[in-house]
Amino acid sequence: MFAISNLNIGSYTPVGDIIALSLCIIMAILVKQTYIRKEKSRFFIIMHILAFMLIVASANIFMQTYIVKETVSPPFIYIMRMLHHVFLSMTMFLYIRYVQGSLWLLPKDKKRSRIAIAVIMLFAITLDIILSVFKVGFYINKKHEYSAGLDCFEILYIVFTVNIIYMLIKYRKRLLIKVFTGLISVLVMSNLLLCIQSIFKQISYTTICCLLPMISIIFLFHSNPYNTDTGAVSSEFFAQEVKENLAKGNEMVIMCCHIPGFSVYIAKSPVLKTEFMDFFRVNIKKSILYSFPNDSFVLTFTKQKNSDYEKLVDRMLGNFAMSYAKFKIDYKIIIMESSDSVIDVNDYHNIIEYNDLKMPFNTVVRITPEDIKEYYDKNYILSQLEDIAARKDLSDSRILVYCQPVLNINTGQYDTAEALMRLKLEKTGMVFPDQFIPIAEKFNLIHNLSMIILNKTCAALKRFIDDGYIIKRISVNFSAIDLRYDSFCDEVKGIIENNGIEYGKIAVEITESRSDADFNLMKQRVMQLQDLGIKFYLDDFGTGYSNFERIMEIPFDIIKFDRSLLIESLKNSSSQYMVKTFANMFHELKYSILFEGVENEYDEDRCKLMMAQYLQGYKYSKPIPIEELKKFLLHA
Repeated sequence: MFAISNLNIGSYTPVGDIIALSLCIIMAILVKQTYIRKEKSRFFIIMHILAFMLIVASANIFMQTYIVKETVSPPFIYIMRMLHHVFLSMTMFLYIRYVQGSLWLLPKDKKRSRIAIAVIMLFAITLDIILSVFKVGFYINKKHEYSAGLDCFEILYIVFTVNIIYMLIKYRKRLLIKVFTGLISVLVMSNLLLCIQSIFKQISYTTICCLLPMISIIFLFHSNPYNTDTGAVSSEFFAQEVKENLAKGNEMVIMCCHIPGFSVYIAKSPVLKTEFMDFFRVNIKKSILYSFPNDSFVLTFTKQKNSDYEKLVDRMLGNFAMSYAKFKIDYKIIIMESSDSVIDVNDYHNIIEYNDLKMPFNTVVRITPEDIKEYYDKNYILSQLEDIAARKDLSDSRILVYCQPVLNINTGQYDTAEALMRLKLEKTGMVFPDQFIPIAEKFNLIHNLSMIILNKTCAALKRFIDDGYIIKRISVNFSAIDLRYDSFCDEVKGIIENNGIEYGKIAVEITESRSDADFNLMKQRVMQLQDLGIKFYLDDFGTGYSNFERIMEIPFDIIKFDRSLLIESLKNSSSQYMVKTFANMFHELKYSILFEGVENEYDEDRCKLMMAQYLQGYKYSKPIPIEELKKFLLHA
């Protein structure tokens, strides 16, 4: 990379230094316009390298141009030469410092290396001055004749070059192979060009050869190109730009447009491309458009530079509505403003993605403080669920057992119940199943929760029995994910046995699965556990997917009719006949029928007419802490 400079030997033309000057200026302009990644400390080094190389090229041009002119005083030549060498050395020092940061050297190693380099640089500068004074190094005599002599900086450049190559090779495993190959290739090419220059007795291209490795780190570590079709910048710069604006106190508006398959559409339609550019750019000053995965585009701008931003946003949405009428491409638009309640800049896009999953297509949503709170609540819940799963404590105090008593029509007593899960967390308080069950299932954390609720239900049952209360069983809900565990049956058996109750005191509630693999697993698990006396409920019959042939294959004990079927039976005589026929069919097949969602006497009477044997709902009780179930149980 940094071979011997030989400034005063060989022919010189300013072309190389002029090119280096031009490249430094162009790169500074591109850095400003292309939104490359500007990590504060590393980008600081890049900008100083460009500034130093400007000085290096300028000093070399002045020195080589005026060294042959007798009208120019020797001190000017000495100063230009020293500027050239000192700033080129400093550039090389900054390059080493930059590369060290990418190699994750220990602080003490980096400090030791930098001190050593600084000492060597200071020694070389001092020695060069001494050699010039004693006319052993570079000097100009009274006749304006100059001599190169011994050049200490040539040795310094060799030391720097060897140090860099040694460091890259020694720590190559800490770099991506493509980055390592890129850095080494540019270093080899730079030194090869300097050798060729020396062979042809040229000194014109030293500066530009030394600039090439500097350019390589911009490409390898800071590149962030535009998408040529959309004009969008890579999403990698988004968080940094938001952070910089917020640090300056600038309030921001962030607009996200998600159009599935948009990259394919825009490649085929120049008209659509024009409409797209108009929507995102025509009305907003000083905005940046980012491209995210899955065809999402995010436009950011500051309120300070767009004081009437509300009108601009409304106009953009109006234009977009007209474009939608023309192209009929599904979309989701989310608008968010910067907020003190957002903890981390990366959360801005996370909050947008979270709301994108919830909203329907062809709608526009504005993020509210409640949306932000919900996002953080969900994240907090997830962190707690992960902690619960990691602890594997079947008595974890954050999991509460609630239950809903079930009326046995034949006896008129509440002798069964359904166990229900609740979370009680420090920051959010009580959390209901519709808030945490989907999260637990999505992140595969549900199984541990299921085992905890089973364990706590068994423990409560044991206390009821020991206290002399009469209870047939309590049902516990399990998901298809639970059944996929090979250990499922052994875990259920072990928990029941450890609590010292009969197997028949527990029932397992499961929902029919559409998956063939899950159905076969369900069938195996039911048959294994039923042999022990455990009852099985088919939950939520009448919702989603119901396949009678499959239901007949699994020997369920109780079919739970969802409240939706009860509501359906109220619509007209045909609906009532349909639901009653289902119930009669199951009754004839020796299944017990349980109707959920009974809210009043009218519901109760209709269920009794439809062969119900068990009733559950708010008419009898809302879900209560399991200890309160004693109020519904008979005492022996």
